[in-house]
Amino acid sequence: MEEKKPILTRTYLAAIPFFVMAILVLGKLFYIQFKEGAELRLKSQHDALREINIEADRGNILSSDGKLLAASMPVYDVFFDPGTVKAEDFNSNVALLANKLPSVFPSRNSRQWESYLKQNRAKGSRYVRLGEDISFTELQKLKSFPIFNLGRYKGGLIYEQKNYRKMPLGKIAERTIGYDHYRGQTGIEGAFSNYLSGTDGKRLKQKVSRGIWKPVTGSYEIEPEDGLDIVTTIDTKIQDIVHHELLKALEQYEADHGCAVIMDVKTGAIKGIANLGRTKDGTYFEKRNYAVWESTEPGSTFKLASVMVAIEDGLIDTNTRVDTENGIYEIHGSKVKDSNYRNGKGGYGVISVSRAFELSSNVGIVKLIYDKYGNDPQRFVDRLYTLGLHKTLDLPIKGEGAPKIPKPSDASWSKITLPWMSFGYQVSLTPLQLLTFYNAVANNGVMIKPRFVESISKHGKIVQQNEVQVLNPAICSQETLSKIKPMLEGVVLRGTATNIENDQVTIAGKTGTCQLQYWKAETREYQASFAGYFPTDNPQYSCIVVINKPNNHRGYYGSAVAAPVFKAIAQNIFQDTPQEWSKPQNPSPNWLAENDEAPLEIKQNVIPNLKGKNGYEVLSELENNGYRVKVSGNGKVRWQYPPAGTPVNQNALIELKLG
Repeated sequence: MEEKKPILTRTYLAAIPFFVMAILVLGKLFYIQFKEGAELRLKSQHDALREINIEADRGNILSSDGKLLAASMPVYDVFFDPGTVKAEDFNSNVALLANKLPSVFPSRNSRQWESYLKQNRAKGSRYVRLGEDISFTELQKLKSFPIFNLGRYKGGLIYEQKNYRKMPLGKIAERTIGYDHYRGQTGIEGAFSNYLSGTDGKRLKQKVSRGIWKPVTGSYEIEPEDGLDIVTTIDTKIQDIVHHELLKALEQYEADHGCAVIMDVKTGAIKGIANLGRTKDGTYFEKRNYAVWESTEPGSTFKLASVMVAIEDGLIDTNTRVDTENGIYEIHGSKVKDSNYRNGKGGYGVISVSRAFELSSNVGIVKLIYDKYGNDPQRFVDRLYTLGLHKTLDLPIKGEGAPKIPKPSDASWSKITLPWMSFGYQVSLTPLQLLTFYNAVANNGVMIKPRFVESISKHGKIVQQNEVQVLNPAICSQETLSKIKPMLEGVVLRGTATNIENDQVTIAGKTGTCQLQYWKAETREYQASFAGYFPTDNPQYSCIVVINKPNNHRGYYGSAVAAPVFKAIAQNIFQDTPQEWSKPQNPSPNWLAENDEAPLEIKQNVIPNLKGKNGYEVLSELENNGYRVKVSGNGKVRWQYPPAGTPVNQNALIELKLG
């Protein structure tokens, strides 16, 4: 008996830890039940049953002519809950269902589908994936299949809608339309995302396995509210023209990239915009929005601003003479050359400001500006600032490049900055900023902010109209404009862009050829451009074409590479809407003087306005007054040189083009 006591003692001692552990477990159970129970039950319910955010349908982006540019297309992910189907319905119809499924989901054949469905039912699976990203038509087809046609709850078919963003026009204007997703926000999609996004809804879902949630009911707890539609200014016909004409030129000249933009003169509406960059295999796609983003030295297209400010300041006139010498001019140790300078010879001799502009004489423009502003460069810069060229356009589309107009107080300012600025170097503008300036000239001096969006609408009803915004009511005086416009016409009629003169639509503008990284002797890369407007008598559209780094062996001058694209765009648009361009909508003061009814008054040594008059009557009158006249074409005078108001002597040659 005494021998058993130590054994019992050891047994009791060994059991004590287990007894204590049981007490602790029971205590914990009581604590959980009565102290933490309510909170844990709520947590369990939250983890298994939750309101899930349901994304609203994103609004559409449309062209001004009602075509879809971007739309949210509904697609569906489809699942099957075999547990909701009665055994007799499942067993008698599963083979029939399996025979139908490959027509929608070809990843499995009929036998594989039957095996897959039976295995998942046997395992008790409640959320079996069938497929994803099917269309609404395919979903309706699925609903008619055996078992699924029993209805949502008896047939076990589960589907969830999601939206896929599609661009019906493909890659055309892709960078301007933009995107709004994990890569960021660009273009119209990004700028107007708040309007397009709508308001998300809520739906009650139950967790059936890790990461998988099944809808509890067939309806939403909170209905999603669709986003608003954005109606852009883009015209799909014009957009197609701009895109394909730019593409042809890029391919022909094997350029690195380029852009073309066309704007409505009166409203600033962007009717077409193309931005194409070259890939490694030589094809082109909408790589970046070069028109908005890329700020570069414009070259000779900037000469318009230089001449305009000098005329506005009263320092020069269109007939002011300048000596272009032999096409080369040295200033502070640097040399300025004209494009015709070869082996020590070139230049155009002593010519007028108008002629220097038409021929794009670097020497002529530099000598004029440096002579008038060399002692006070700040005056030149201040006048450029009054044009607004130093400001961004504050576009809704992100990524606008910053313009650069140097001033004498800048650390980078040097003795050659002023002369280099005068012909488009050491300044920097984006194509759209430069186009806005040219558009202002076409719009009688009123600078309009470019617009990409006409309105915001909901179910076809306008909820917000995007009004025309004036950036500068007058970039210069009307007198200056009356002198500038004939020079822009002269570029096409007798200057660097005579190759784009045509009988269909008259064009005014300026060529530009800029050498990139010109300070590097080994660099021979160029940017070709042409900016202007059409038709000249009643401007409807302004346009800019910029082609960057064309193959030098194929061509690189603005007149050869960029100007023909401008011409093709203008001609194609004119062919679509020729009736709109017959006469100015708001006749200018000169209109009455340009028709046959007004008498021809020839003052001594001053050329009158001859436009619109009978060509051969004008010829007779001029010759009777002792002038030499050269005439081409038939009909009324549509172009004259020298421009109206120009002082000339009796030996001057007057050129007329009739049409």
